[in-house]
Amino acid sequence: MYSLVAYIFCLLGMVSFVTTPAHAEHIAKVYTSYFSRTVEDNPERPGFAYELVSELFKIANLKVQIEPLPWARSQFMVQNTPEALIFPLSWTPTRDKHYKWSLLLFKNHTHFITYKQPKMDAETARKRSIGVQMKSSWDNWLTEQGYTNVYRVPGDGKSLIKLLRNDRIDAWFTDQIIGNGVTVPLNDPGFTYSDPIQTFKTYLATNKDQPYPHMDKLVKAFKQLRQSGRLDEIYKKYDITNTE
Repeated sequence: MYSLVAYIFCLLGMVSFVTTPAHAEHIAKVYTSYFSRTVEDNPERPGFAYELVSELFKIANLKVQIEPLPWARSQFMVQNTPEALIFPLSWTPTRDKHYKWSLLLFKNHTHFITYKQPKMDAETARKRSIGVQMKSSWDNWLTEQGYTNVYRVPGDGKSLIKLLRNDRIDAWFTDQIIGNGVTVPLNDPGFTYSDPIQTFKTYLATNKDQPYPHMDKLVKAFKQLRQSGRLDEIYKKYDITNTE
């Protein structure tokens, strides 16, 4: 009886060995959040950064799952999930130690956006109420530079436009891509942009301690995307100037 049971278990083990692949197919876990024109909840126009990253994985023949979450949550998840990735994450001194900065996607320029007020500069803004998206690179920069009168909101920052137009804040600090994505459709001449305040480098970053193992393939895919002209096509679709 014992030998029969042992034989059956042996057969089951052989079947398991034959039917189970040597290793499960790796699916990259990528976190992001909604930003106007950058990542959007629209299958037809999911955002230029969303399309860019999706194309990279397609070219590299790698499987990917992109999950939009509140921005602070996305950053928490990638810091605590081995091999996870995140985009569009701009480098700041505050963030530097928490990620591996593997693939530069684009550069973006920030501005103080005012409404029916004179153009603002960085020093004038120190005395004013500034709205910003919580846990964004712009939020980091304001803190690092010693700004104290900062109003932070979760989400994609669109609510700051309402506050700005209702004189609840004096300026919205954001980048030109996102700012234009919100203000241009309103067709309101009252918005004024400051001169560029800061240029950020924005990455597809990954977990610091256990980075995504195929970043080399994605870097190679980005070069192919650029050389093929497909990168410029993506920017053109969203009326964005490639600031790479």
